[in-house]
Order: sequence, then C-alpha cells, then structure tokens
Amino acid sequence: MRSFADFIAPFDPVEFKAHYYGKQPLHIPRHGQPFTNPLPWQRFNQLLDIAPHWNEDTLKLSYKSRSALVENYCDTGHGGRGIPAPADARKVRALAGLGASIVTNGIHKISPEVDAIAQSLGREFAARCVANAYCSFQGIQAFGTHFDLHDVLAIQAEGEKLWHVYAARADNPVHFLPPGDEAEQWLINNRGRLLFEVTMRPGDILYLPRGQFHDAVTGAAASLHVTFGIEPATGLALFELLKVQAVNLSEFRASLPDATDAGKFAPHLEALGRKLLQLATAPAFALDVLNHQRGLWSHPPAFDLPNQHRPQYYSPAGPFEIRNGRAGPVISGDRGEQGLGSTWPAVEWLLQQRAASIADLIGRFPFVDESELRSVLTALIGLGIVVEVDIS
Repeated sequence: MRSFADFIAPFDPVEFKAHYYGKQPLHIPRHGQPFTNPLPWQRFNQLLDIAPHWNEDTLKLSYKSRSALVENYCDTGHGGRGIPAPADARKVRALAGLGASIVTNGIHKISPEVDAIAQSLGREFAARCVANAYCSFQGIQAFGTHFDLHDVLAIQAEGEKLWHVYAARADNPVHFLPPGDEAEQWLINNRGRLLFEVTMRPGDILYLPRGQFHDAVTGAAASLHVTFGIEPATGLALFELLKVQAVNLSEFRASLPDATDAGKFAPHLEALGRKLLQLATAPAFALDVLNHQRGLWSHPPAFDLPNQHRPQYYSPAGPFEIRNGRAGPVISGDRGEQGLGSTWPAVEWLLQQRAASIADLIGRFPFVDESELRSVLTALIGLGIVVEVDIS
C-alpha cells in the first residue's frame, strides 16, 4: 500500500477528511472487491511464532469482557523485576481453545505489511499510528461497550464480525473509565441509541472517531481484524513544548511569590501569562509544534543491503549568529543570512560539533525533513558557515 487513498479505496479520501474524520463513523464495504490482506491467518500465526516479542504487555487475552490473569497465559517465573513476563504459547493456545480472544498490541512493530499502512496513516494525519490485531472465535464478545482514546480505522482481515456503533460519543477523552461492573453498566446506560450495526467482512473498513461508543461480536467463524489507532497531538502537548521554551527565561525559573499575598502574587501570574502568550504565538514556537507532529510519525528508511551509502560530513566553518526572525530562526554570517525553518534544532546542534553527517542529524532529530535539511546545509555552505569534510 502506497498511500491513504489506496487504503480506503474506492472511498474518496477528500470526502473522508471533509465529512467523516473527527466527525462521524463510516463503514466502507469492500467485500468481493480485490484488496491486499495485510494479515491473513498464515501470516498472523507466523508473527505469533516470534516468541521473544510476546509478553504480558504485547499480548493480552480476554474472555467474556474480562481480561485473563497474566499467570494464566504467561510464564511468570521467567520475568523479573521490571521485565515483562514472556507469553507461554501452550497456555495461550489452551485459553484460545476455551474461546478466549487474543489481542496483539503493536503488531506493526514486527509486521512490515501492517507497518506500511501505519506509516502511511501517520503521514496522512500527522499522528502517531499504532496497530493492534484481534483474534476472536465464534459468537464471542471479547469487550463490552466502550470507547477509544484515539480515532480508529479497522480492517477485517479474516472471518466476519458484527459491530454495533452507538450515537453517544465521549468529549475528546484522554482517560479510560476504571474497570469494573459499575463502569460497564455506566457505558451501557450512556451509549445512546444504536446508530448502526454492520457485519464486517474481509476487506471492509470501519472508521470510528475518538470517543465513539461501540462493541462487537464475532460471527459464525473465527475472526481476525486489525485496528489502526490514529493519535494526533492534542493541545495538551503545548504545555510540554512551552516548558522547553520557558525554562530558558529567568522569570519562569524564579520562585513564585507567596500565593497568600494577593498584591504580589496576582500581578506576577499576569506577567507570566503575558509572557506565555508571547512564547505560544512566536513563529519559532509554531515550528516546534510542526516538529513535534512530524516526530509522531517519522520512521527510519528501510535497509537495502548490500548497497552502501557513504555519509557526507559537515563541519562549522565561519562565524555565525542565530536570531529569531519574523518567520522563525535565522542564521547570519559574513556572506548573508538564511532562514532555518523547522531544521533549526539540527543546525544549531551541528554548529556545536566538530563534524556530523546527515545520518547523525536525522538520528538525533528524526522529525526534521531530510530534503529540507539538505537544502539548508547547501545554503549554509554557500554562506561559508558550514563546509563539507572528508573523515576517511
């Protein structure tokens, strides 16, 4: 799969973004149409056989809306303090034989086919994208009515599954309800009317916005589906990004006045608030947000051995000064100046080193766009601020 458009074809991706993404659920039926199955049964079994990957964190079992105890499917004697207990294939098979559903978290980490889709979705929505696979058996409901903390795009890989999608939708949730009968009953009581139900067949896709109440039941045969959780940055991320900026300012590092002294405390808070507004609306901060979003989905390139890619190294050369311009950080030297755009953290770090390669820079700052970085480095060579060096 090369793009998001390929993934949801024949549905129009422009219409999806305009009318459904973040707004309302959507079923895209594709049964009977050609599609590339990212996770057929044979491939799923092959991935489960990668024993070192599966442990109490990456593999979960559930039966009748209850999570299995770790000791019932993991080898708790071979874990250790701070080390997840490894899954025991014999125990997992035994519970599956009784009808327990198998949930494989982060399956994109070991499946190139699934990861290709996750990467495409991450790029499309400027989001972290995590893929989980769910294997369940005839007539089983592994989870009761619930909602997710992220948008979901689910693709049915094998078998059939009946989904119920309800009218209720939690308001931008960031926390799950605590487990237990009381929470389960609250979800049932507050899920609203049945919006629609749909039987998912191989190739079908179901989109659920974040917070949409839903549940699902397996059909007459075993079912396997993959969910792609789309997790864009929220406004809460701004607090951590602003903290990085604020720690460089003396007024934020200073002690706060006694809060009981309103004559000093209130004006102090107002002054800090005004300074926060300046930081949050500065062009440089917008670039920080852009880099944060890119960091959610950036991935290293695939290996293509035995091809070799000799790195080119760069070193600081002439005098320079970095300042904040109207459009963000600008570097100036004896021959002129250059806007750094979102590459500024990588360039700033490079100028503190004896030498560094593109691989060094992207490895340390994976959110920086490589083509943009190469363009800026070329400009800095022209300004005499950076030179290419041979370290062989």
